[in-house]
Amino acid sequence: MKIKETKKAQSLSNKTWTMVRDVATNERKANGQMLFICKNMFDLFRDGKMPINQYFGEKINNADPMNMFFNVDGTRKTLIAKDFGLFVTQCMIPSLDQNLNDFQKNHPYEFNVLTQASPVVMFLICNHTIYEKGNFLNLETDPVQFKIDWKVLKTVSNASLANVTKDEEDQTKAENVFRNSLFENFFLKSEKGKDFWTTFRGDRGLVEFVKQYFLPKKIASENVKNAVESETYKQVKKMNDLEKGVFGTTHNLTVVAEAEQGKGGNADQRLKNEVEQMTLTAEKIVDLFAKNKNPITQKALLDLHLYVVDALQSENFEEFFKTKSKAKVEFKPQINKTTFDTSTGDFWKYVSQI
Repeated sequence: MKIKETKKAQSLSNKTWTMVRDVATNERKANGQMLFICKNMFDLFRDGKMPINQYFGEKINNADPMNMFFNVDGTRKTLIAKDFGLFVTQCMIPSLDQNLNDFQKNHPYEFNVLTQASPVVMFLICNHTIYEKGNFLNLETDPVQFKIDWKVLKTVSNASLANVTKDEEDQTKAENVFRNSLFENFFLKSEKGKDFWTTFRGDRGLVEFVKQYFLPKKIASENVKNAVESETYKQVKKMNDLEKGVFGTTHNLTVVAEAEQGKGGNADQRLKNEVEQMTLTAEKIVDLFAKNKNPITQKALLDLHLYVVDALQSENFEEFFKTKSKAKVEFKPQINKTTFDTSTGDFWKYVSQI
């Protein structure tokens, strides 16, 4: 009976694995197909077969496609789902010689494909001078990859700022801030100055990049945020998060039954491991504070000391210390030969008055 059950389970595993591989193969193929669709839609635009005017309304004639992306003052527009959806219905569907009426109802899957492709098509149109030669796909990879040309991110050189108005200079500086922020938000430092090849979807995929590209205000605000939030800060904050952080959600260390303490059991070893790593972290924090000369870190160093002094006055520590020595040790700070009680007084206020 067990042999039959094992064979049945093995058969199901093999069957499921085959299905997984089939779906993965189709996904790779679909990734490539989506890029071809985007390229073909871009070609339709270049050939004048895409009614861009309809994006702005029926009464608009000879509309400049760049008005989809830039305001009158030259600043970048923020494009979101509703804008991509408008582009699909007013520009993409008509360019395929399809009837717009009930298209979404009669062709829901096709509509979804066009919706997914729309941000990339708009990105190509926005950067048509860079991509007009059409050589931005790598057909040698599986799946096919797209080239995010470095020119999209390259900052405007200072030489081009000559003989421009103050407004134009401000626009150029704002554009450079956007491009630099976008690069820092999406790419590695080692990738600066290079073309970047990526798939339609996936880790750091084209769709993810393009959606960031069309959120200039968000990118700029994140850049400002990054200016005051270091990677160290972000990681430590993540650890201290009260809902998800490894420290923030930990309220107790491993509890070892009194009868089992010191016997080297699993619980003893687990607690020992926790204490060793947390002590290492605490010492690292103290070291970082101590060697930084800024008043902020030096005050924090003493605040930590006072916090520890309070903890050393707890019943737990007092009982532990009695097992080690009969000596009377005073951990409270001495101020002008007077013992200061950190548990009841404000240390900084007290010393500031001396």
